[in-house]
This record gives sequence, C-alpha cells and structure tokens, in this order.
Amino acid sequence: MTARAVKIPRATCKLFGAIKALATIKRCVVLVHGPKGCVYHINYILGMRGDRPSEIYSTCLDEHDVIFGAEEKLREAIEELDTKLHPDLIAVLSCCVSSIIGEDIAAAVNAASTGARVVGIEAGGFEGDFRTGYSETLRRLVEEFIRGPCVVEERSVNLIGLLRGGPDLRELVRILDLAGIRVNAALTADATLEDLKRLGSAALNIVVCEPAGEEAAEALERTCGTPFIVADIPVGHAATVRFLDRITESLGLPPYTGHEPDTDGACREVLAGRRVAIVSGPTRAISMTLFLADLGLAPSLIVVDFDSDTLKRLKDLAGPECEILIEPEQEEIREKLEACRIDLVFGGMLEKPLAASLGIELVDMMHGSQRTLGFAGAEHLIKALERQKPRRGGGCG
Repeated sequence: MTARAVKIPRATCKLFGAIKALATIKRCVVLVHGPKGCVYHINYILGMRGDRPSEIYSTCLDEHDVIFGAEEKLREAIEELDTKLHPDLIAVLSCCVSSIIGEDIAAAVNAASTGARVVGIEAGGFEGDFRTGYSETLRRLVEEFIRGPCVVEERSVNLIGLLRGGPDLRELVRILDLAGIRVNAALTADATLEDLKRLGSAALNIVVCEPAGEEAAEALERTCGTPFIVADIPVGHAATVRFLDRITESLGLPPYTGHEPDTDGACREVLAGRRVAIVSGPTRAISMTLFLADLGLAPSLIVVDFDSDTLKRLKDLAGPECEILIEPEQEEIREKLEACRIDLVFGGMLEKPLAASLGIELVDMMHGSQRTLGFAGAEHLIKALERQKPRRGGGCG
C-alpha cells in the first residue's frame, strides 16, 4: 500500500526545479505568481545549498486575488521589476495556487511593456516534481531563444543540464580548454542572455545531467541539427580523462594527451578501509560510484532521490554487496546507515544533521561552493578526505 504520510520526502516540487534551473542565469529576475511562502522557502533552501542569492520575487497572492484573479497585478509586477531592476531577462512562473485558479501567465507576459525579455513558464508544483521543473524549463528556454539553425562554431560545445555555476563550471571549462575545446554556453549555469541566444552555435551538446537536460538537447537537435551525447560528470582523474576522450572522439578531434597529475592513487589511500554511503540524485550517484570503481572500491550504501532508469547501472557498478535505496524516507536512511556501519557519507545539506547525530563523517558534494569535478575536484576531494577520521568498521546487517 502506498504511504499516505511520508516523513521528509526526498523529492520536491516542479516550482523548485524551475527556480533552480533559472537561479544562476545572470541578470535574470524570477517572478513567481503565487503566495509569498513559495518564494521564501525555496530561496532559503537555495541559499543553504550555496547557490548565488537569487533575484526571486513574488506577487504575494492573497485571498482576494485567489477569489477574483490577479492577472493585472502580475502585469504590473512585471513592469515594476523591469523599471526598477533593468534586467536582461524576466522569468515569470506559475505555482500551485495560480495554476489551480487558472491564471493566464502568457496573457500577462504578452500584455506587459518591458525593455527586458520576458518568458512565461508553467511551474505549478502539483503538475510534476523538481525533475519536471528542470527539464521543462530548459526546454522552454531553447524554444524561446532558438528558432532555427545557426552558424556553427567548430570545436565548441554546450554543457546542457549543468545548473551549478562556480568552481565546478570553471573546472569543466578549464579541462575542455586543455583538449582544445571551447565552451560555447552552459544551460543554464552562469549563462547570460547572449549565451542563451547562441545555444544553436555549438558543434556538440554535452548532456551532463540526463533528467534535466535531455529534452533541451533533443529540442536543439530538432531545431538546429546539433548532435548530442550524454556524458557522466567526471569525478576523479580516470573519469576526467574518459570524459575528455569521449568528447574529442565525438567532435572528430585527436584524443586528450595532457599530463595532469594522477590523483587516483592518493584518493585510494585516503579511502582505504572506509565504509562509504552515497546520498544524492542519480547523476551524481553514478559519477561517485564510477569514481570508487576506478579506485577498485565500492560503496556499501547508495541512496538516490529518484530513479531515472539508472538502477540497473548502479547495481552493475556497485556490485551485489551494496544496498541501493530509491527515494526512501529519512528514517529508513538512518536505519541503513547504522545497519551498514557507514563511517563516511558523500552527500549534501539534508544529510548533515543525520550524519552528525550518528557520528558519521560527511563530505558535502552538493554545496555550490565545492569543487568536485575534473582534475582539480579530485585534488579538493583528497584534502577533504584527509581531514576525515574513520570511526567505525564492520559489515552490513
């Protein structure tokens, strides 16, 4: 029987996904047509995860608005933000309330007189979860900005489904440059309006998060004829070399021949004897499990926020001794961490209090300020692991 009361669900709503997908676009203002609580809580969560403080606003719908409608209020809010902030882009989002009462977001967007580009996106929370928010928002941006084939820039790529800016984006740009490849744009990490307009100019689209980016890549392929590949985000030295080789091969370029320091031996040494749990979404879970496999190691427990047809691959990579939980409740995670005698968790914000209460060390791989990818990410990981001290040993069960 499906549970009617779920304690701390692992998934959140479509509106969160849409805001997260838009939050790092430069000179972009997000306006949610809904009650103030939606914006407050989502902005709070994004801040805790280390994302850039976002220009997120609300029309703060009240009881009167819900009964009588508030499309005129929305139009006025769009024009007010344009006048006060002079952004390049205003993204107008519906939420549960405005979707239920049938507010016409598109009509308000079309009626508003602005200097900024304005895009309306349906993001009612009950219409899907955060994955839908990611995927539909990225596809919507492609549909809005790319109308046909563009002049292709050779040896250039787009990073599709990359929502985290900062150190990880900079490292991906750096390592691709080592192989003579230029990043044309990222959808959407740290993108500008001009980046969005030139998405059709890349020679290849690299989908680094399949649930978030595949729909957008397919839309670019239909519109511009741009081929795309789905590539695992690279964690560790061996994975980074594979990542570069996969991309150079797809572009018809010579393989990467650089000589970055091989850090996998040092990673293996600091992880020796640890009983590891990975708690994340499926994209990062696969990359972290691949990282351990490259070291000849395996996690004891994997907890995935949702299943995106990756369960079989995770089982093959992690081996039969690893337990895998798909979208479990928080209490089940606690029980498995104890039963498997985990002493190191690769996780994020939600796992911090849980790990602390069990006396388990945690390496935050989800915080926006952390460098986790590429050659430099491996060096950072070694330093983080060297600070951790194993506290337990034993087996699962």
